[in-house]
Amino acid sequence: MASQRPASQGIRRPKNATITSFFKPVSQSQTMSASPPLSTPLMTPSTPLSPPPPSSLPPSCKSTPSKPAPIEIPASDESGSEDSDDSLQDLSVLIGRRPPPARPSTPPRPQQDPYATPRAKRIAVQFQPWPPTWSPKLKYDLKTLAEDARRDDATTASSIRAQEAAAAGSAEASASPDNVTSDEAFVEIVKERGGQDAQKVLRAVQRADPGASQQRYCFFAAEYIRPASRPAPRVPRSGPWRLLTEGGLRDREQHLASGLPQMAVRMTKALPDELLQWILDELCVQESVIIREGYGHIVADCSDEQLLRLITPQRLQELFVRLGARSEQLDSPRVESTGREPYQDRDWSALQSLLALLAAISRRLSASAVQFATQMLLAMSRDSFLLCNPDVFGRFGTALECLIDAIPSSAWDAFCLEMSVFLSAGEKSQSIRANGLLCLPLSSDRLHEMRRRLAMAFLFDEQTLAHRRPEDTVTIHDFIRVMDGPGFEITLQTDFAELKSRILILDMAIDDGSVLALKDRQDEADFNQGVDRLAEKLGDMWRRINDAGMKLARTETKSVVEWVQQRLMHSVRTRKKIKKSVFDLAGQEDNAFELRRQQDYMNRFLHKASTPAVEDQDWAIEDSES
Repeated sequence: MASQRPASQGIRRPKNATITSFFKPVSQSQTMSASPPLSTPLMTPSTPLSPPPPSSLPPSCKSTPSKPAPIEIPASDESGSEDSDDSLQDLSVLIGRRPPPARPSTPPRPQQDPYATPRAKRIAVQFQPWPPTWSPKLKYDLKTLAEDARRDDATTASSIRAQEAAAAGSAEASASPDNVTSDEAFVEIVKERGGQDAQKVLRAVQRADPGASQQRYCFFAAEYIRPASRPAPRVPRSGPWRLLTEGGLRDREQHLASGLPQMAVRMTKALPDELLQWILDELCVQESVIIREGYGHIVADCSDEQLLRLITPQRLQELFVRLGARSEQLDSPRVESTGREPYQDRDWSALQSLLALLAAISRRLSASAVQFATQMLLAMSRDSFLLCNPDVFGRFGTALECLIDAIPSSAWDAFCLEMSVFLSAGEKSQSIRANGLLCLPLSSDRLHEMRRRLAMAFLFDEQTLAHRRPEDTVTIHDFIRVMDGPGFEITLQTDFAELKSRILILDMAIDDGSVLALKDRQDEADFNQGVDRLAEKLGDMWRRINDAGMKLARTETKSVVEWVQQRLMHSVRTRKKIKKSVFDLAGQEDNAFELRRQQDYMNRFLHKASTPAVEDQDWAIEDSES
């Protein structure tokens, strides 16, 4: 820069010169003397001087001083500088802890064209024009809506395929209820836990399966549709019976709630037969509680002759079928394998009304009608729905007790035999039989005795045992022998549901053990020994049942065995079993003569010990008197 100042000072213009003299061309000698200093900074060792390009301007323009090329100010920024801190080595390298990293080779800097426009070092901030052009955001985009529609169509198609696959496999699933239970358990696990440990829990559920298909006796049809009401019969318009036939449902409810039809039947005892038959049919299908109760009171107030003549076994069967009972089960009962509840959300109010009617008119029916109604109730007891519906179970027990009490005493033994033959026909499953016996109430002596007779017939598989009193047919030793049979063995093929039912039937057959039939103390001792032997067999069976691994059927069987064993020891045995002491001799309780001799010896010993005390007291009295 110092070399440029003398050159600029050597070219001077006169102060008073005109402006035109400023544009006069400079002599070539002055131009040549001034140009070398300007080109000196551009000449570097790495950049050779290239010849200037030919110019198309006239010779006069060449003498015009050219504008110097822009010169980049060194160290104006940090880009491309070799003096930055990145070139310094790490402190750990200088200390010697690790070798210095290999410095990447810097690419050669490109040659700069002195005639090119220089690149801007910094970019100026550009502002958006005002007003800004905002692009509107739509709430629903057509492309998004189309994609959602395609996704919904795919989901619907997948759901339809899944439903078709489930419908196609329903037959196979119904044939194997175990798989249905496992699948339902798997679905519940996935819903609740999101599939976590689903396989482990599923295996545990499969181990908890009872090991056999759930067998069930279904007295009623699974698919039941309430029949439509039949048209009312024609009655005289002037009589009181038009209150039951004319008008709508609300009018009949008002008439029955007032009690006028019931009073007319109670006073006249002349209800038309066709109207009575229509009332019996409506009793099984009406949804109104007021109408069903009113119809029941009307039938119960009819004359004995009319009930004896119209309510026959065939008519009772029609009423049960109208309630949904399966006619084939009444003729030839059989057991079916079900994987679900067949009576889901069934309304049993009409059945309760019919049971209440049977309890009210039981003593006014014929013997054949009473026997048939009892058979229907005993067949119904084998269906486990009674144990799940307390209201129906209460009405069932009351109706059965009234029907049993209506049987004459002379026909009691024959009636029990007929019931045993009826219930023993068809399926021989002890689970179904035990379920029927558990539903029999023990509110009356006759029901208690009939349950024991049926239990002995089922246990020994001999229907004739129900024809006689239990005290006259079997003893405690007969129960010990039946436990040695194949039905009470524990093997790999044992059905523990059936075994549990056999134990329950055994308990009902033993009952109180018929202790009233014992004659003397020797019979009592033999009876207690038999009870102890029976309890030992049950204890051995309890020890041989392995219920490890969450096997619910085996666990339930073990609990029933233990419960029956404890009942035998504390309820059936006439006296509490004497506990053995460490001072007792072996076989001491078996020898009655030896036990009696020891008791006499202890009595004499205690008597001798008390005698000196009495003599000393007498001497003391004499001394005081003297």
